[in-house]
This record gives sequence, C-alpha cells and structure tokens, in this order.
Amino acid sequence: MSDKKSESGKYWDEHVVSWEASTYYADKSMPKPTLWDSFSTYFRGSQLYDRMNIALEMVKPYLNGLTVLDVGCASGRFADQMLAAGAARVIGVDVSDDIIRIANDRRLAGPNKERLEFFSADVVQPGLKLPKVDIVTALGVIEYFDEKDMMNFLGNLQTPWLFLDFPDVARTTNWLQWWMRQVYIRVNKCPGVYLYERPQFTDMVHKAGYKGDIWYERRSLFHFASNLPRNPSQFKK
Repeated sequence: MSDKKSESGKYWDEHVVSWEASTYYADKSMPKPTLWDSFSTYFRGSQLYDRMNIALEMVKPYLNGLTVLDVGCASGRFADQMLAAGAARVIGVDVSDDIIRIANDRRLAGPNKERLEFFSADVVQPGLKLPKVDIVTALGVIEYFDEKDMMNFLGNLQTPWLFLDFPDVARTTNWLQWWMRQVYIRVNKCPGVYLYERPQFTDMVHKAGYKGDIWYERRSLFHFASNLPRNPSQFKK
C-alpha cells in the first residue's frame, strides 16, 4: 500500500480544519477558518448542521450496541452524536492528521474516551483494510471520489452495512446552489465533485460484494443511500 495520498486526500488534508471551523460555526473552539471559508458560511448557513441532524434521525434506530466506523469524521461531532444515540463504540477516520489531533484532544477531554477512537488514513488507497465494524457511516465524503476511488473505498470497508450521504445527480436541479458550489470548488482548487445516478451506484456497491437492496431517500436538501433494512425492526446485527 502506498503512503502517497490521493488527489482528494491531499485536498482535504489541507482544507478540512478550515472547512470544519466554518461549517460548524457555532463551535468557537476550532481554529479560525480561512476568509473564503468564512464567507461561504453566509451562503451555506446551517445546512450541514441540518444534514447531521437528519442523518442521525435516520440511522439512530439501528445503532443500539453497534460498533460504527465514521468515515470523514473530522473533529468527531457525528461520532459523539452516535454514541449518545446508542452506539457502543465509534471509530472515526479522516485523511488529515491535524483534524484527528483535534478529535483526539476532544476525546481525551470528554466522558467517552474509552468508547471512541480516531485515526488518520486515506480511505481510497488500494489495499487499505479498515477496521471491522457493524456499520459504516459517511457524511459529505463519497462525493469527492471518482469511480476508481469509490471502488477502492468500498473494497477497503469491512462491514455488512452502509449508511452514506449520497451525491445524487438530482442535486443539479437546484441550479443556484450547484452553481455556487462550483465557484467554491474552483476557488479552493478542489480536484472534483462527482455525482452519481442511483442505478450506477447500486451496481458499484453490488460489484464491491454487498448484498441486498440499496435504497435511496431524500430528506430536505440531502440524499442518502443505505443497504440497511428499511424497517429498523427487521435489522439484525
């Protein structure tokens, strides 16, 4: 396995601390974001707080007693929320050593340090074996993976269950928001954002060895994909 980071990995290694500070602006403990990221908050507003809350509402019925891998964990916000919602243990992975240091500082200062773990890795590197867990979550992550990186990512996971924020091509129907996103991407020199059609992504997940139905749901502005049973009462660990 190569130590060289992917293009998306190099970008987020440099940008995630500023992005986190601007996106979750109510948290004054984070380092100061860049001027451009601060400016983008005026347009984004509370949207990604909303995404996190919606995702938690959707995944909470499945979490009780599970070990979760949260991909793109940043400073560990969603990991903390999943613990509070019933998960037994949450492991967070992010590409940035800097953001993982912040996550671990918070872990050590909090009441759940034995139930949390954070480490850095570029999850699209071929041959990387991520921890074996009950379920994988990822918010705002897979949209930065092209098809090759996506297949590497799916192949690196060791879990039967996925719950993902999904980069649906339907995002482009909100043309103003999509246009503003393109401006942000170009100014920050992001390597790319990749949108997927649902049948295309379903085929990729099945090629990676996952069984069962992949379902998709839009809540507010956000799209999600999962292979969890649609009825939580039918879920078995």
